Amino acid sequence: MRVAMDALIPAPADPAQWGSWRECLRRWRDEVRAARGGDDAYRLAPFAWAARCLTTHKILLWDERFYDRTRHRYRVAEYARAFEARFGALDGVLLWPAYPNLGFDERNQFDFWRAMPGGLAGLREVVDTLHAREIRVMLPYCPWDRATRDEGCPDADALAVLVEATDADGLYLDTLARSAVPHLRAALDAVKAGVVLQSQHPPPLDGLGQHHMSWAEDADDSPAPGVLRNRWMEPRHMVHVVRRWMRDRRGELHTAWMNGAGVMVWENVFGSWMGWSDRDAATMRLMSAVQHHCHAFFREGDWTPLAFSTGGVYASRWEKAGARLTTLINREDAWRRETAIEVRPGLQCLDLVAGRHARVSSARGVSRALVDLPPRGLGALLETDVLTPADEALMERQRHEWSALPDARSTARTRRVRRLGNVRATAPRPTSPPGMAGFAGGAYRRRVTFRRRECGLYEGADFEGWPGNAPPGLHEAAEIVEETRLAPFAIDLTPVSNVDFHRFLHESGYRPGARHNLLRHWGEDDLPPPGREHEPVVWIDLDDARAYAAWAGKRLPSEAEWQWAAERGKLDPGSPPAWNWTESEHSDGRTRFCILKGGSAFRAAGSDWYADGGPQAPDFAAKYLLLWPGLDRCATIGFRCALSLDAFSETL
Repeated sequence: MRVAMDALIPAPADPAQWGSWRECLRRWRDEVRAARGGDDAYRLAPFAWAARCLTTHKILLWDERFYDRTRHRYRVAEYARAFEARFGALDGVLLWPAYPNLGFDERNQFDFWRAMPGGLAGLREVVDTLHAREIRVMLPYCPWDRATRDEGCPDADALAVLVEATDADGLYLDTLARSAVPHLRAALDAVKAGVVLQSQHPPPLDGLGQHHMSWAEDADDSPAPGVLRNRWMEPRHMVHVVRRWMRDRRGELHTAWMNGAGVMVWENVFGSWMGWSDRDAATMRLMSAVQHHCHAFFREGDWTPLAFSTGGVYASRWEKAGARLTTLINREDAWRRETAIEVRPGLQCLDLVAGRHARVSSARGVSRALVDLPPRGLGALLETDVLTPADEALMERQRHEWSALPDARSTARTRRVRRLGNVRATAPRPTSPPGMAGFAGGAYRRRVTFRRRECGLYEGADFEGWPGNAPPGLHEAAEIVEETRLAPFAIDLTPVSNVDFHRFLHESGYRPGARHNLLRHWGEDDLPPPGREHEPVVWIDLDDARAYAAWAGKRLPSEAEWQWAAERGKLDPGSPPAWNWTESEHSDGRTRFCILKGGSAFRAAGSDWYADGGPQAPDFAAKYLLLWPGLDRCATIGFRCALSLDAFSETL
């Protein structure tokens, strides 16, 4: 088939062609299976969990709901309970650690894992807590990370060490359709049985035996729902449908529902909030309960896609051991009341989504069950001769959920970004001290340039509504213009140096609550490296910089103050140049971040996915996500101080 290599095989618009379309699909599947032989990997018991891993969640490890920075602990159980209350059963998580901060310095993706709170041992506790709740854990591998520090061993060995240390259950292959890492399967099998590989893009058919799971992210469905190619070819291959930039999730739910596929819930897109609406979350709970109850149909049943349609309602059917499951979707924006579904006489007919026995009518020897479908919603009909206690329990839960289904107009809400780091007041001085440049300030029409990344800048990225993973304009230059007014201020001509910071530590006795990676480049004697005493101090976090500024009777500059001074040529970038912290801490309640200015000597080349590097113009801004001091401290980020003036009364 010409469409066989697409993620989704579209369906013909004309129902008269559906029969021949299905026959063509079956013939093609039989031919490919005969040519390929069996996929022995799917028969191995340690990998069986993947076929049942229906609902997964991508967790940004920077998420404030996942890590409590005030108590220095992960909030794993609380996070999982909150997810399950909103979306239903959680089968797996993808823990995301590095991008979009990867590339600000030479730390590679494995360094980011080691720099997480508690290091690999802390992550092992996270995994153990999730395993105790029967939730599987995937870790990402970024094959494009080639311009940071060399790990010193083959990637297969580094990944095996990571999996063994954390007891992870699988690897997510970022940007890949199949693993390109030599000997990866053998390395993983040597440390743990059943470690699954999941590709971001649909693997080719000859790769299905090595990749038990994949994403369907760019699979635009046809009006009459199509077939996910790899689900059709191998029902034990779990596909997770995901749309990172969509707020209306009904399309991805429809695709998953009609294919017996899973869903990747992803709301925090690298710091851009793309939250689900209450309506879509409630629909997901109803759908998830049925999928988990009937998962054997999707793995082992005889699947008939597009079994029938009526007035905007489409159906898929699975038959197994004399029972029949019909999944239904309503493509219209209005209720479809009492949709008639032909059923077999003499069987129990359960409306599994609404949680009730379907009303059945018979006329002229034909039995039909009547099902109500919400606008753009879904339904399910189970025909069975035996009603089990599990069926009854599911029906009771579903009735409660169905009765509380939010209005169809329920929409997703954006999260308001709050400024956390207001410029700290300092007693105004009459003149700027030595080593500082003074400015009168005034009205300032500030132009801010940045690169359009998935994390956005002040707000989230403006890619909402794009169906795929790479929207137009991604990585391109952009700008924002804002009107502000600056009060008189002074700012350091040069960055705070290693020797300056050493004097601060000696005189103040400063000891941060978390010392991990503090002044990592200094020697064991807590002295600056010889010959580098006057270089900009780095490996300090935002709070370390604030503590120094307070000790010096100063504060950190705002973005606007820093840029005003730099545009007038008054700021020495230091040697080597380093990014500067600014007093610009923000949060939307899920992600904290700060804006960096100035650029650095380091640039990670070779991939657009890396963070910005190299020296930058005064108007350029870079967003830096904040988690905890051990990760926030960076080899290329330093700072300089500022203070307030009564009035500008001098010149340099």
